[in-house]
Amino acid sequence: MSPEALSPEALRDPVPGAPPGTDAADVLIVGAGPAGSATALALCAAGVPRVVLVDRAAHGSPERAALRVGESATPNVGPLLARLGLPDDLGRLGHRPYHGNLSLWSGDGESADDFLRRGSGHGWHLDRARFDRWLREAAAERGARLLAPATLAGIERRPEGGWTVGLRDAGGRRSVTARVVVDAGGRRAPLATALGARRRRLDRLIALAVEAAPAAGPAGGGFHGRSFVEAVEIGWWYAAVLPGGRAIVTLMTDDDIARAGGLAGADAFRSAWAATARLRDLVPPPEDGPGAGTAPAVFSAASQHVDRAVGAGWIAVGDALIGFDPLTSSGIAGALDDALAAADTILRWFSGDGAAARDAAIGYARRAEDTLRRYLAERTRHYSAGGRWPDAPFWSRRAAR
Repeated sequence: MSPEALSPEALRDPVPGAPPGTDAADVLIVGAGPAGSATALALCAAGVPRVVLVDRAAHGSPERAALRVGESATPNVGPLLARLGLPDDLGRLGHRPYHGNLSLWSGDGESADDFLRRGSGHGWHLDRARFDRWLREAAAERGARLLAPATLAGIERRPEGGWTVGLRDAGGRRSVTARVVVDAGGRRAPLATALGARRRRLDRLIALAVEAAPAAGPAGGGFHGRSFVEAVEIGWWYAAVLPGGRAIVTLMTDDDIARAGGLAGADAFRSAWAATARLRDLVPPPEDGPGAGTAPAVFSAASQHVDRAVGAGWIAVGDALIGFDPLTSSGIAGALDDALAAADTILRWFSGDGAAARDAAIGYARRAEDTLRRYLAERTRHYSAGGRWPDAPFWSRRAAR
């Protein structure tokens, strides 16, 4: 993840020579999920005047209302939100406290991991659509300009310094000049890859997810406020009760295993769910009626990273930088932490101190390397502890890594 050589002089002054009719930005951020919105918040709080946030979906669109995964926010999310100048009590916004995890993982029976025992307080089970919208709106309220719906159509480095970014929106094509660009575009890393970075995918994990009703009474009572994980031969299951009272049920497996078992179909998915040892009691699979014939939504959950975290006038954050395995529940905290680190790096680029600019880029790249190294060690440790099926493809692939 080595940085390219920076040219801080090109970053010091406003974008020169912008063509008439072209929008201008100090920082343009591609992607308005938690990483992008948090980067915008941090930059606006630091006084950067022209921050543009590009969101590929219009507000209130069906895409925004669709099922979302990544709803578990670990206890360190609250302090990160506070650093961004946001409330850290998400209960007031309708999210549920998340006190720890229940699991059937190693074959030694059900285990519990309560955050309180670590002295770290509690996390949150989020309504992800609401949480993401809150961050976007906070960024816009504090000065970021939101372009939505819009997608990246191209990018070119300007001879005078900075970038010309082509966007495609409802009106066709438009251009924005920017001093610095940020890739917060998720696992596709659209901006970083357009600038020559390569994505390194470490596995082919996917998430197949549905919403369902948790069990009533004692059967599901101890499950509320906790996440549940159950290892199976083809991967692992995850479930949590969402703020609205419904539960999300997700099967994590590799894409080829899912194809071979037809698990993207409603019947095969429900049959695999019904064969679990404990999950089926906490959240019973629907046998008939609403939801019984619903096929799961499918999302990429692969562990991956880009081979360059930062370059001359660009930087990657969130899933565009490192896509974490959902087993670690690191996605949201990692996105917010990346945003704060990226904003600090960009501010040092704007300082006019060439040595500080170079040191900032090198420091951000080293931070990404250290994060990736720690994550891979943790991932190996987690999967090694669940190796009850050492010869099964899902588990043997992870043991081999």
